Amino acid sequence: KMAGDNPPNEFSRNIRYLGSGKDAIIRPGVVLVAPTHEYDHFLRRSAVFVYAIGVDEDEKTILRGVVIDHPTAFTIGEMSPNIMGRVSENQLFRGGYDGGGSAMLLHSAGGPDGPVKSDTMIGTSGLFEGGIVSAMESVDAGVIDPYVCKFFFNYMQFTEIELDNMFAGTEEGDEWMSLEIPADYVLDSDYGRGELWLKLRNNIKEIRDNQ
Repeated sequence: KMAGDNPPNEFSRNIRYLGSGKDAIIRPGVVLVAPTHEYDHFLRRSAVFVYAIGVDEDEKTILRGVVIDHPTAFTIGEMSPNIMGRVSENQLFRGGYDGGGSAMLLHSAGGPDGPVKSDTMIGTSGLFEGGIVSAMESVDAGVIDPYVCKFFFNYMQFTEIELDNMFAGTEEGDEWMSLEIPADYVLDSDYGRGELWLKLRNNIKEIRDNQ
């Protein structure tokens, strides 16, 4: 059952609004939702999951995230022969244009007691990064379902200045916003391009009213 099949009130109740524009709270584990006037090829009509904030070699703060709802025409197994077994049939999503062709795994089966070897949760999202070998083994052993794993090709990277500029842009009160959403909404592999973005945008008034 797709997350998007929930009735709007149930969908909205599961989402926490963390502000928009310059008032938005941005931290690992949140989802950034584009305004309708965003024109960047990858960011237009996008929902971006923030998985890391850190410093680069020049000691500048950078943020990394992946576009959740930009599917490719390929499975992860077709693009990466090292990924084998049942999980290799998972759809590959286009995370962004940074990363030099790298693939990344997000999943909800980590933690100290989880079957997939990745201990540190991303914020409070219920999601973890990496642990590909144990993920392949766990899926094939029937310990976890393939749909708790989602693969991304490349990622988006922003400097603090780029992020400030993005969130300062406003047209008729429409700005980038920050949300916390359930892990299964992030991991859903049935999204078409911009589908989660549209659903979040359509529900934002109700989401804000529920706070």
